[in-house]
Amino acid sequence: MTSERMMILEMVKDGKISVDDGVKLLNAINKNSSNVFNDFSNDLKYKINHLPKPDANKIKQNTQAFFNKTEEIFEDFTKSVKDFFNTSDTNDFKDTKETINVEPSDDNNKKDNEEN
Repeated sequence: MTSERMMILEMVKDGKISVDDGVKLLNAINKNSSNVFNDFSNDLKYKINHLPKPDANKIKQNTQAFFNKTEEIFEDFTKSVKDFFNTSDTNDFKDTKETINVEPSDDNNKKDNEEN
């Protein structure tokens, strides 16, 4: 119970205000609380409904850039390991350039559908 409500009940108990006045004050506090909550709720609903829609093309571009950068870092790491162990002449590490495509392929969709 909030301190305002406690104060009102104490005032009624001590006879400083009538029961009717206490009820009116308690109703006013409740009304104020629900208005604040309703305002907050409506504001939140508005903000959620007006969130910007995600840009699928931008997401794909950023994802592809992320994979490309990851490949570059991995290639640099692999080169560093080769240099460290002087194994650049062995075939353990093949210098292949394979691009990772972030677009879903039809083959994957067919496999998923067959499994289900």
